[in-house]
Order: sequence, then structure tokens, then C-alpha cells
Amino acid sequence: KQWYQRRVRGKRSTRRRPKLSKKDSVARLRKKPKTSGYLYVRQRSALGHKWILMYCVIDDSWLKCLVAEDDFLELEHLPTTTVKPVGNEASRNSCFYMVSPKGKRCYQALTELDRRNWMASLTQSSINALQRTNSTTQGDHVARMHAIAGNSVCADCGAPDPEWACIDHGITICIDCSGVHRSLGVNISKVRSLLLDNWTDDIITCMESKGNSRFNERYEHHASAADKISCDSSRVERDVFIRRKYVEKAFYRKD
Repeated sequence: KQWYQRRVRGKRSTRRRPKLSKKDSVARLRKKPKTSGYLYVRQRSALGHKWILMYCVIDDSWLKCLVAEDDFLELEHLPTTTVKPVGNEASRNSCFYMVSPKGKRCYQALTELDRRNWMASLTQSSINALQRTNSTTQGDHVARMHAIAGNSVCADCGAPDPEWACIDHGITICIDCSGVHRSLGVNISKVRSLLLDNWTDDIITCMESKGNSRFNERYEHHASAADKISCDSSRVERDVFIRRKYVEKAFYRKD
């Protein structure tokens, strides 16, 4: 009897946990936030573009890549960056764009599920970084914003002294146009108040690298006078124009 009890206890101690089904495993992966892993990064070279495999980490307000032991290179500043899917223009699968005032860079995940996890985590990290941003300027950021070429008027309707900004585009806008931008979602426009929100030097520096005039040279290149709106335009007119300009990119100048 004692021998039998010892044998039963031994079997119980070596009993394995039940395996998860494929459906449960996928569901668990989708719920787990992606904070690190391998990504292919597309970079320009003398022969065109090349893809480099990098170990990337979401760290505070940055997407970084490992370049040496305990040495990370900052790739993307998340508060001023928007994550966007890639259409048919990419030559590879499982790709997404990181778009900032400095330009856009293409990344490729290892799998399609990995791509969705990366995009969700980067978007949420960008939102979290904006919410915990602490101001490091003392009220002079409004003057600095308006001093940038074209920023003394709204980038969309031309209203004077705009008090709002789209930090991912690097432009200033009026309060009426800001309502339309907010309705587009953070994947299109990240709207902040020049007066109510906190501003850090790195965000201001990113804004100064773009500006309304430079931005509209590309995004309103093919817009006629009849296409544009004014400060007296209605909400419906603003909605139509802004959606054509930012979502459909109907007036965009391609390189």
C-alpha cells in the first residue's frame, strides 16, 4: 500500500499542465503588449534600399534599437510619431510606417500577428507619452511656434493667431479646424493646445523642423483657390477639405 501511494504521489508531481489550444495561444499573444523584439528596418543606401534586422525596444518616449551591448540608438520619438499601415506600395508583407515631422520610415515585423501587436503597442505608447509629458519651457513656446514660417495663421483656413497644433505634422491650426482634426483620430492627427497642454523642448524642436509653409507646399500643392477654405467657412466645409487634405491626400505632391 505504501509503495502504491508513493507511486501515485510521484505521478502527480510529474503531471504536466494541459496544453493551450492554438486559438487560446493566439488570443493570449494578442492581449500581451509588444515592448521589444526584432524588426526589419528599411534604410537608404547607395544601391537603393536595404532591410536591416534590428532588436527594437519601446523605452519611455522612444523606439530604440540595440547597436551594441547595453547601447541603444533612438529611432523614433513616439509623442511626435504616428503609426500607419502600409498598402500595396511595400515590396514585403507585415510592414508598417512610422511617420514623424522629419519623414517616414518603413518597418517589417516577423509575422502578421507581430505587426498588429507592434502597431497597437507603439500607438498606445505614443498616447501614454503625451499624457505624462512634463513642461520644460516657461511660456515662450507659443512665440516660438508662431515664429516658424507660416505658423502665425492656421495651416488649413488661414485664421490668425492659431492656438492649437498637430504635432505629428508640425503645423499650427485654429480651434475650429482642431475639432475636425480630433475627429480624424490620432492615427491621422495628434492635436495639442499651445496654451493648455505642456510642451517639451524635443517636441518644439520637431515642430520647428516643419512649419505650416513647408508642410502646405506638399499637402496643398495641387489645391486650387476653389478647393481651399477660409476662416469664415462652415464646419461642413472644413470637414470636407481637411479630410481630402489629410486622409485622401487629394492635393499631395509626390516626390
